[in-house]
Amino acid sequence: LDWTINDNHRANLRYTLTDQSEPFFPNFGTRALSLSSHWYSQAKTIETLVGQWFADWTPNLSTEVRLSKRDYEQLHNNNARLPVIAFDFTGATPPGVSSLERTLWIGTERSRQFNLLRTNTSDAYLGANWTLGAHELKFGADMSSNDIYNAFLQDANGQYKFQCESNRNYAFNNNQPINCATATTQQIESAVLENFRNGFPSAYQAQLPLAGKTLDDGVARWRLNNTGLFVQDTWSVNKQLTMTLGLRVDTTGMPDKPLKNAAVAAAAVAGHVGNNTAQTGGFGYDNSVTLDGKQLVQPRVGFNLNLGDKNTRRQVRGGIGLFEGQAANVWLSNPYSNTGIAVGFIGCGSGSELIGGVNRAACTTGIFSANPDSQPRPNGSPPAPGVDILHPDLRQPSVWKANLALDTDLPFAGLVFGAEWLYTKVNKGIYYQHLNLGPVMRTSATDGRQLYYNAAGQDTNCWTTTGNTQNCNAGTVRSRALSNSAFSNVVLALPTSQGSADVLTLSLSQRPLPGLQWNAAYSRSNAKEVSPLTSSVALSNWRGRSVFNPNEEVAANSAYLTRDRFSAAVTWQQAFIGKYKSSVGLFWEGRAGKPFSWTYNNDLNGDGLAGNDLMYIPRAPGSGEVVFAGGATDEARFWAVVDANAELSAAKGKVVQRNGSRSGFVNSFDLRLSQELPGFMAKHKGVISLDILNFGNLINKRWGRIEEVLFQSDGGQARSFVNYKGLTADGKYIYSTFTGGPESVQVRQTRGESQWSAQVTLKYEF
Repeated sequence: LDWTINDNHRANLRYTLTDQSEPFFPNFGTRALSLSSHWYSQAKTIETLVGQWFADWTPNLSTEVRLSKRDYEQLHNNNARLPVIAFDFTGATPPGVSSLERTLWIGTERSRQFNLLRTNTSDAYLGANWTLGAHELKFGADMSSNDIYNAFLQDANGQYKFQCESNRNYAFNNNQPINCATATTQQIESAVLENFRNGFPSAYQAQLPLAGKTLDDGVARWRLNNTGLFVQDTWSVNKQLTMTLGLRVDTTGMPDKPLKNAAVAAAAVAGHVGNNTAQTGGFGYDNSVTLDGKQLVQPRVGFNLNLGDKNTRRQVRGGIGLFEGQAANVWLSNPYSNTGIAVGFIGCGSGSELIGGVNRAACTTGIFSANPDSQPRPNGSPPAPGVDILHPDLRQPSVWKANLALDTDLPFAGLVFGAEWLYTKVNKGIYYQHLNLGPVMRTSATDGRQLYYNAAGQDTNCWTTTGNTQNCNAGTVRSRALSNSAFSNVVLALPTSQGSADVLTLSLSQRPLPGLQWNAAYSRSNAKEVSPLTSSVALSNWRGRSVFNPNEEVAANSAYLTRDRFSAAVTWQQAFIGKYKSSVGLFWEGRAGKPFSWTYNNDLNGDGLAGNDLMYIPRAPGSGEVVFAGGATDEARFWAVVDANAELSAAKGKVVQRNGSRSGFVNSFDLRLSQELPGFMAKHKGVISLDILNFGNLINKRWGRIEEVLFQSDGGQARSFVNYKGLTADGKYIYSTFTGGPESVQVRQTRGESQWSAQVTLKYEF
């Protein structure tokens, strides 16, 4: 609703409602399949109301007042309300079928069991423009208040894994055990299903309320306020030069504090490797700390220099300033959800999906319950709590930005050339450390890496050549060997000033004929970051990067880096029938593939994560820096892979870089055909358009594919061909290589990116 009040005042009111639902089919892959009970749809509703008032008080002074309200809700409509259940099958397979673990998933996906986000945001803005000769001043204030309800409790209904167990008696085998390592496919399938019928999981966990609490106490309910004050002066120095100077101050308000966990705030009592004493006490951090009252002063300056004349357009522009990013709501919400005194993970058994603790007892017969409201509590003891904490020096993310650009007509053929350099430098960023790794048990003699395994984890006899642990005289392999058993995962969000990016873009455009135009561009980028922050969960952010040492603050190639990007577009339009235009447009993008890291397949350093440890490459064959479990054959396989990959070969004698490699180059074409049509009345017309995305894939199914190393929860984009198999007596790594070579790249198809799609749009204009 637009209202022209009078010649100097006008107002408008806008109401918008967006309602959408998107289906998801998780856990489909080369070794995973899920049934419909595991599927869900993500529903989002956005409702906004915005009112604005524009006023011209004098020819030189105008104001704007804006008030808005935005309500957002994101929920998950699950096909079933059940625990999540995984059936894991291993062992011998027909030719062409992977012999690795294969999983069938049923029940409610673990991260959707109690997952609801609701925000209610109110904003106010008051700004004024005041012209004073060669100066145009803009000043004012904006305020926002965001009430957040964020429920993200994984495994609230429970999570179960059923697999073959060698130490159990099976009815199908005359009440005798079987050897799961050598059993037939049929025997393994029978064992898995018999364990399910008996309610006898290999692993179980659930996130349940602690004594005197409910699941709702684990929901993050809090308010985020921001108040901004700003002033900007645009100064027309002369006809050629315009300068812009500005200043903005933002103040963060977080009046609600997380529930305080006094135990985690207690002083830490360090463990001692010499007498095998575990860490005790707390961690010396107050988990109720927030960003309340934190301020950021942001200066900016820019210029625009016109060097053209009546025949040539040419300008140079640039600037530098400090900018606060979008509020980090999702990460600031973690301490409210994970206080360690409201809910906790309870379980038994062990497995890669389990995140609630270590060294738990084996599961007992009959523990399985399909009722999400009556999940068992094994052993009757409270679980070791996990806690998320904000460092007291943490701030909202902010970056310094600088740019310098040239736009100019070239003296021939009507070409327009552009060049722009953009630089960003992290002022305040976020990365994560795990506070409960315990003391370093040993430093690697190979590359100086910190190791957290107990003696069994360092003993080669406790490892198989496939990277799994096994029984040995040294005992049971334990990662984070001397960590504080009173806690599980204690994760701290810290500030960092490391990280930067450079982007240089060159472009050309031209209109050679009436109705015909084209443009082309090339961008070269370099970007470094400490953490890619790929998750909404603090622990997952710590897990989701490849590292040398688990808690390092090291900037490396960004997970989002596109090193080289080419683009080109050509459009042509012509009116064949009267004034109604036909048009054709073709867009091409070619870009370097997504970065990935070379890591060990299993857990090298004992931090409890498999696949996130950056690989060490010896100086040369036979150097003796590492030992190969399979002797000369194993070593030959290793060097064959190294010599076939330039980034590995370049790392000889050192540890590979995080995200130092890239997947294959990607090409894609998009095509648009459009036709204007007569309307039903004068000055009316219709437009029908056909868009074919990834048009090349329509022509040839091998074109337009995105083949890359896919994301994994431990390490992010990572690829491997080596397993850790313990240490030698003098502390050197023992390697066991994959018989079939490195893990293969895969076609990315989560949202149909590697196939063509088409849409038809009909528009009527009047």
